[in-house]
Formats: sequence, C-alpha cells, structure tokens
Amino acid sequence: MATYQALGTGPVSFVDVNQKQQEIPLSAITFGQSGVDASAWPGYTANKTVIDGLLKQMVAQGLISPGEQSASVPSLNITASEAGKTGNATTVTFANPSKTAGTVDVTVSATEVYSGLTLATIGDALGTAAAQANGLVFLESNNNQPPQNFSGSVSAGPNFDCLVPDVGNDPAGAFTLKAAAAGISDADAQLIKIAVTPDPAPATTFTLKVSWTKTATGVSLATLENNATNPFAVLVSFSGAPGGAMPAAGTISLTGGAAATSSPAVKAAATAFSS
Repeated sequence: MATYQALGTGPVSFVDVNQKQQEIPLSAITFGQSGVDASAWPGYTANKTVIDGLLKQMVAQGLISPGEQSASVPSLNITASEAGKTGNATTVTFANPSKTAGTVDVTVSATEVYSGLTLATIGDALGTAAAQANGLVFLESNNNQPPQNFSGSVSAGPNFDCLVPDVGNDPAGAFTLKAAAAGISDADAQLIKIAVTPDPAPATTFTLKVSWTKTATGVSLATLENNATNPFAVLVSFSGAPGGAMPAAGTISLTGGAAATSSPAVKAAATAFSS
C-alpha cells in the first residue's frame, strides 16, 4: 500500500507527557499499510501512547482521513540548540534543492521581541548570565539610564557585547547586552542585530528586538547533520529522518519549545519534508 498524506481541518493538538500543549502538523501525519502514522513528528517517540490513541480515535470519528496525494518523504529533523520557548522564534528556509548535486540553500533566522520593558525588568526578561539567558543575548550590565533609539550589532570577540547608548550619551550607556551562545564565533556573534525603540512619552518603557539571520548556499545534508560543520549550530541542529531525500523549498517554523516548570525545558523542533 502506498503512503498518503493525511487530510483534516488543521493541526492535531494534544497535551503531552509534561502537561504542555503540543501540535502535530498534518504534514507529519500519513496513512500507510499500518494505518495512521505520526512517527515523522519529532515529539512522537516521547508521546507515542498518547498520540497513537488520539489519532486512532480521530480516524474513527472521521476527523482525519487519507488523502489522494502521496505523502512527502521526511528529509530532516530540525531541533533548537537550546531548550525553552525562544526556539519557537526560529525559522528555517530551504531554497534551490538539487537532487543531482545533493545540495540546498539554507537560511536560518530568529527574531525575539521584548515589549514593555523597563530598566528594572530587562534583566528578568533576558537573564543576567549566559546560563540564565532566555534567548540570543543576556543583560551583561545595567547603568539604569533610559535608552535612546538605537540599532546596532553585537561586537566581535572577545567580549561579544553591544553597548546601548542612553539619552544623555553617558559613556557607560544605558545597558550592555552580550551574546549568550557558548563558543560563538566572531562572525556569528556579529550577525546578532539589536534594535531599541523607546515608547512615546510619558511612558518610560521600551521595546527590544533581537534578531539573527544566516544563509549558506549549496549545502549538503551531511554538512548540516554534522555539528562540527553545521553553519547554523548556534541556533539549530539537523538530523536525518527516514528517507534522506532533499528538503522541499519553503519556510518551516520550529514549535513546541517550552520553559522548565515542574518538568525539564523542551526544545522546539520541526521536520522538513521532501517535495
């Protein structure tokens, strides 16, 4: 029996073993000789019993069914390098896949927006040490001065930081942000872009936007799957899924990242499928 893509009204939602809400995209659910199957979804193994029971029930109720289109073959599993919600801000774009050359162009981006910040709350929002960081940067020092409108980049080593100027241009600035990733290279650190926008007076709050984007052209799957050669290891790792075909062109968002509560933090993940 051929394998066919599942049809339904939207992603399949459920509460996982850590009592966190999860969603399985329909693209990760197929029908084959053994019936409905979601094993291509990165979180399947940890939640197999729950997912199998839920899908069986949904098939019986007619909520999902096999379509007429043959299912895509899983190509790559993508996992955030760090656990937590910030991985959900990451997207991976594939372009120009070549079966002949065995290569693909890849762009990885992350955009984190922190609104309504004050000088008193920025440390809680970002973390004040690399081990406590909630995203691409953490608060290295705070001069407790209101920031001015600013756009810049993290510096090259050895500091990997960015001084945000205050409205009075004090040499100590308003605060200093530092790249959070351990062992980050000069080139990758300088790809971290910082934008600060003070809210209109009389508000004393401001918005901080932190982003990182990198593109590599003509990359092989073997290069991506090896953390020593993966150009995007600072944000994501790649591992082979059954099939090993080239990923289809398009953009994929990582999902499922969750902060630690009574259970360990969860890494955001996604699966890329072939065309």
